[in-house]
Amino acid sequence: MNDLNFLRLIFELGGSFQNVNNIDLAVKANVSKASISDRTQHLSKLGMVKYTKYYGTKLTKKGLNAVIPLIQQHRLIETWLYEKLDIPMNDIYEKATKLSDHPDLLLIDRLNIYLDYPETCPHGNVIPINCEIPEFTKESLLANQDISEAIFKIINFTEDNYLFKILNNIDLHLSDQIKITNINNYDHSMVVLNLRNNLKQILPKNITKMIRIEKVPISTMEKSV
Repeated sequence: MNDLNFLRLIFELGGSFQNVNNIDLAVKANVSKASISDRTQHLSKLGMVKYTKYYGTKLTKKGLNAVIPLIQQHRLIETWLYEKLDIPMNDIYEKATKLSDHPDLLLIDRLNIYLDYPETCPHGNVIPINCEIPEFTKESLLANQDISEAIFKIINFTEDNYLFKILNNIDLHLSDQIKITNINNYDHSMVVLNLRNNLKQILPKNITKMIRIEKVPISTMEKSV
């Protein structure tokens, strides 16, 4: 993996606005924690990231500017594969990664024109430049919610090939409205009720920490009823 694609992984884990820990990076990149440490130190010397001991790695302005075209291209290709070529949702991330090793400004421009400048990819993540990059808080993760009567709407999924393969089997979609009915105190897995199909599903923590949600306002829920 080249430096630019490694910066992409940091970005996908929220590294544009928060520190990303080495363990999450190692899992996502499928390499050892020592390899992650070596790479982040290398990128830190180049001024692309800022590493803070015990807290993790965050993209600098230089690193963000370098990786944004690649992120834009990757998500445009995902959109093209899904909307125009009818490639299954669980396959588009991996295929887009293979097709997007380095940014090509002409390709980005042509895809934008062809797709009419989409603002989000099929997984709900914004396409940089086409749309402002949001800053999420830890409270936006499903993993950080408690049992309550609140109803949450799924707004995006962390870009992770393992996650997309799992989602293909558990029938959980973007924009689904869910309610947390139980949390296992031992492994922090959740039982959620999906209001789209009225089914309950058990989601392990490594899945819930990659799903971002927003609370559905009471007024909206009343209207839907």
